[in-house]
Amino acid sequence: MEDAGSEPAATARRYAALAGRFDLLFGPYGSGALRAVAEALAGSPHVIFNHGGAVQDVEGARVVSVLGPAERYWTGLAPALRAAGAPRDRVAVLYSDSGFGRATARGAVESLARAGAAPLLVEPFDARTAAAACRRALRAGATAVVGCGRLEDDLALGRALAGRRVAVGLVVCGIALAAERLGEAVVGWLGPAQWWPGGPAPPVPLPPGADYPAAQALATGLVAEEALRAAGSSDPDALWDAARRLRTRTFLGPFAVDAAGRQVAHAPLLVRWERTPAGLERRALWAPPDPGLPE
Repeated sequence: MEDAGSEPAATARRYAALAGRFDLLFGPYGSGALRAVAEALAGSPHVIFNHGGAVQDVEGARVVSVLGPAERYWTGLAPALRAAGAPRDRVAVLYSDSGFGRATARGAVESLARAGAAPLLVEPFDARTAAAACRRALRAGATAVVGCGRLEDDLALGRALAGRRVAVGLVVCGIALAAERLGEAVVGWLGPAQWWPGGPAPPVPLPPGADYPAAQALATGLVAEEALRAAGSSDPDALWDAARRLRTRTFLGPFAVDAAGRQVAHAPLLVRWERTPAGLERRALWAPPDPGLPE
């Protein structure tokens, strides 16, 4: 185990230095870091099991993604808004100008389109411009605001939206940090979650207080273990072929990837924050229909 650090370039250098010294290689946390590592290992035979990067349009390296991809984070947006009693034709979609933000926003717009609606406003924002973007959304007539930002961007947008009489969905609202940073403001707000402590129990108990990063890593380890068993060895070519053929399920949901290693079977669910006697908690509001495992 080695600390990958927080800088994508430094992370990529560490992974390149590890090449050939491992049987199983797990990717870093974060889409930017994953992309940097994939570029560093482009053309090599090594297989990267991805537990922390939701943007899966990486090229050149062999990446096997267990997470539901960023473009499916808001797959359930339209039905979730309906369940929350919010109009689906008065939505503003605000996104970080990054690969993750654009992919997440694209998924939100597509969910609305499937319901016959289109957003009133789709525009980029960041932590510095969140308040101004919020004002523009409200002036446009939005009664629901969906944030597709990086963590600090979404938190800034959440602070700008606190106390407003609008439905709110933020990517950050899928994780515990939303309530820790925004407090009671998050009650009723929505967020996408790969897994949360109230979700399906993992086969191996997680440490007390562990949240989604540990769960994602565990699920990816289970997939890698199955692929290794099916391959019969850690030979990269055999492992790559076995991982792409694998059809299985983890406590996150179904697992299947396409020929490029991109997840095709799983999408995150949507949770809503509620006030309970135990405090603020996330409860499942919408879960994707089980598509079954492709052949």
